[in-house]
Amino acid sequence: MLSEVYRLTERGMRLRDKGLEQLTDAPSLPIAGIEAYSTSAPWVLLEDGRLARL
Repeated sequence: MLSEVYRLTERGMRLRDKGLEQLTDAPSLPIAGIEAYSTSAPWVLLEDGRLARL
């Protein structure tokens, strides 16, 4: 766990602390046939674990 592979970058710490400022801050993530955080089909993961479309 001391490897740099597991350390957050400055950008990662900002995302962790402040969240996304815009949808393009997060990479798209394929989940069950959709792409979460995709700019062409904007699905996002809510804090309670549900997927919602913007």
